Amino acid sequence: MSDDSSMLRGATVIEALLVAGVKDVVLAPGSRSAPLALAVAAAEREGRIRLHVRIDERSAGYLALGLAKGSDAPVAVITTSGTAAVNLHPAVVEASYGGVPLIAITADRPPRLRGVGANQTIEQAELFGGECRFALDLTSPDAAADATAVATAIAAATDARHPGPVHLNIALEEPLVSAETVEQIARSKCALVPRPGTHPASVGGEVDPHSSGAVTSPRGVIIVGDTAGFPHEAAATELIESLAERTGWPIISEPSGNASRLGRALRHGPLVVDDEDFLADHVPDIVVTIGRVGLHRGVMRMIARVDEHWVVDPRPAGHACDPLRTAQTVLDSLPELFAMLQVIRDPMWLSAWQEADERQAQRVAAAWPTDSPGALDGVQVVRTVVSTLTDADNVVIGPSWPVRHVSAYAGPIRARVFANRGTSGIDGVISTAWGIAGSTDAFTVAIAGDLTAIYDRNGLLAAPGEPHPHLVYVVIDNDGGGIFSELEQGAPEFAVDFERVFGTPHGARLTSLLDAPGVTRHEAADATRLREALEQSRSTAGVSIIIATTTSRADQVIRLDRAVRSVDDQG
Repeated sequence: MSDDSSMLRGATVIEALLVAGVKDVVLAPGSRSAPLALAVAAAEREGRIRLHVRIDERSAGYLALGLAKGSDAPVAVITTSGTAAVNLHPAVVEASYGGVPLIAITADRPPRLRGVGANQTIEQAELFGGECRFALDLTSPDAAADATAVATAIAAATDARHPGPVHLNIALEEPLVSAETVEQIARSKCALVPRPGTHPASVGGEVDPHSSGAVTSPRGVIIVGDTAGFPHEAAATELIESLAERTGWPIISEPSGNASRLGRALRHGPLVVDDEDFLADHVPDIVVTIGRVGLHRGVMRMIARVDEHWVVDPRPAGHACDPLRTAQTVLDSLPELFAMLQVIRDPMWLSAWQEADERQAQRVAAAWPTDSPGALDGVQVVRTVVSTLTDADNVVIGPSWPVRHVSAYAGPIRARVFANRGTSGIDGVISTAWGIAGSTDAFTVAIAGDLTAIYDRNGLLAAPGEPHPHLVYVVIDNDGGGIFSELEQGAPEFAVDFERVFGTPHGARLTSLLDAPGVTRHEAADATRLREALEQSRSTAGVSIIIATTTSRADQVIRLDRAVRSVDDQG
């Protein structure tokens, strides 16, 4: 084995990524991954790739995830061996369930050092289990095999029907670096790298849609969930709008369904569905769900009550979203559904839902006016933020209370919405948002709870020289886990243990805890100051954080309950 084999392998792998069209690579520092690091740094100097460096592998994984989501293109993340590689697992899981083409490249020790107690050596070959669309342990220095593996991996990651993460584990021998000449490295970028089009177009499994018949009912509802990773023709916004026009059915869109701004979309659909008096007389005969649904319990209860449930989801069997197991029909795309439509319109059906929605809109506006000078709560924060967004913006919405508040109370969202709805974790939202913002020139707003921001505060640490996108984080600070106060465990009988095991107050001053080089901080305790801070962040380049301090979690639940009682009393 030559002394330059690891350097040549690193150059071959990076060149294969470039040939396959990868534009962004995220790197966490390490020794075993040195050949890959030097090769990607050289490619950056040549202007052939964008390199992003992070010291925390978990944050690096989510940064790559965000870059891939924002650019709709595969992004690679490179780590060294041992627990460094393990820390990619959360992002890999989110990429798997969210349909994001994430290329995880982990450096490893050679096989002779595995299973013998060698330092920083663990079993990495199948580290991510069944979450990857393709995984390969590259144990021998073979340039052709390495290049083909990269091409195959990217084909799997970008499969039109079922995109997702892939894993290449590369065993690298010492010496890891050497005085390899530029000419030799150039030759290693040689023609052994497959050119685009030489790898399979798809490596995903196939499944035929099953059908129970044609759609004929005039009383239907369209539920749009997260459609990240879907082919454009599967659930494009204009096709969703066309479906609503042809059927006369209302749309209820989760934020990352990006359909809340459509003409037939309800502004406060989850609140309409939660009105039992209204729903008792308006249970639909059929519901069409598009993408990953499940954000609201009331919506899921409605789905369980209908006679017909049709699913539009292009993913293979075992991955399509039907959590209640009620779907009679699963289709790959909306055009397939259009082919089966036998439209019988009821002109009163849509207007009834829209009138109910208008009643909810009036009550929400009265309870949470966006120009209120008073103290903030979570709903007030998200309504204020959403009211400032434009068609040209991006918005990233964190899980738990923020995404539910946006969905139920914020109204139509003009910006393009992103969220990690694959598994809805709080663990990488800061890094994901940075990646999404870094993939575009658009102004990006990220809304997150305090625990979500604290969990991933390392995502704010970009070394000097690393690019800072035009991004503002709005962190809703209610000193703990707000959503639990609204769930069953928030009942009085659990009060003795609630704060310690659910509320988990952090007691920290977030402006200090989330301090990071190059990040501007603001504080806001009312909607007026929040709006001013948002305007200032929009007009200033770089990354900003707005800490929006709210009333207590308990007070917010009381206010939400009061709003619900108001609906019941008047509706």
